[in-house]
Amino acid sequence: MFGTTPNRSRAARKLVFVPFAAIALMAASIASAGQTSKPVANALGSKLQQVIDSAVASPRAVFPGTELFVSQPELGTWRGAAGEANVHPRTPMNPNDTFRAGSIMKPFVATVVLQLVEEGKLSLDDPLTAVLPREITDRVAAADRITVRMLLNHTSGVPEYVDLPFDRMVIADPRRVWTVEEFLGRSAKHPRQFQPGTEYAYSNTDYNLLGLVIEHVTGDSWRAEVRKRVIDRIGLQHTSLPQPGRVSIGREDAHGYEPVNGKLRDVTDIDSSMAGAAGGNALVTTTEDLSRFLDALLAGKLFEKPGTLQSMMTFVHAKSDSGLPLAYGLGLERYTFPGGVTVIGHLGTAGGYRAFVGYVPGRKVTIAMMANTGSGDPTPVLMPALELVLAAAS
Repeated sequence: MFGTTPNRSRAARKLVFVPFAAIALMAASIASAGQTSKPVANALGSKLQQVIDSAVASPRAVFPGTELFVSQPELGTWRGAAGEANVHPRTPMNPNDTFRAGSIMKPFVATVVLQLVEEGKLSLDDPLTAVLPREITDRVAAADRITVRMLLNHTSGVPEYVDLPFDRMVIADPRRVWTVEEFLGRSAKHPRQFQPGTEYAYSNTDYNLLGLVIEHVTGDSWRAEVRKRVIDRIGLQHTSLPQPGRVSIGREDAHGYEPVNGKLRDVTDIDSSMAGAAGGNALVTTTEDLSRFLDALLAGKLFEKPGTLQSMMTFVHAKSDSGLPLAYGLGLERYTFPGGVTVIGHLGTAGGYRAFVGYVPGRKVTIAMMANTGSGDPTPVLMPALELVLAAAS
């Protein structure tokens, strides 16, 4: 449920992509809560608001509220929200409400690792035995043949530790503080998925190990390095990495929900440690900040060498439950949408939240969305919104 892992809970990870036109016809009412930055985007903004209103109002919707942010140089930017940020008491969703972005944490972590490669502090082809202490590598099968690159693109074969029993434990004791040692212990109980470098399998354990690599190489926590090297560097003012044990709900937090026994349970207080550097509830942000991050990343602003971004965008064939072609780079996903539209970004699932951020090369369109239920299907928001923006940008 919480780590955006295809091999665990297929219902939670699956994206049900349907034709653009079919979803667009669901729109029923037009509202004006969205904000536009240019007059040319006013009509488009109304249509985008219509999409998110309809998505929340649909009988098939399982999320109380949603947020959407889109930007394109010629069209400007638009942000909107629909539904509820809090069910009890009923509180409208605001476009600037913060949320937990799940595995969108992975491109943040990957960026730091690649910066360390640029600085000569490690190599993508270093085996784990060269970048981690023995007390860690002794717990990972074939550690001497697993490289940093394999962790980044999920070709390591290191077993996943997240499964339905883990999800149930998180729900039952949301404020439990988890440790990386627990994750490695759970992973070690499962057989290796394949020989290192021979296949692809999404594994949150890969990124927990990368968090340890960052700490071992820098002598500082992975949170501190991500904050310094990414969040502060590009001025993401509404993005934070709460320390484990610090659970606080502010006025600008959208609450997160999970269906339990047929009812929505507020699980906003799940601890940030529940997936560590792999994501989960560790990254608190907004749709606008996610868009700014992805734009800066793909523009090369977070690297010193052009070849670094090229390495990050070297994709391997990945397994997908969506029915769409999917490839995975070094912390980035590449989807091929209907009509041959390529979208580069990342999907994220946290306890109570589902988020996505993506960029359409050549069209200069960036889109980010959030729904405040981890098991919610984002496509009733994402697909028609993307169709509208691409049509307007053509």
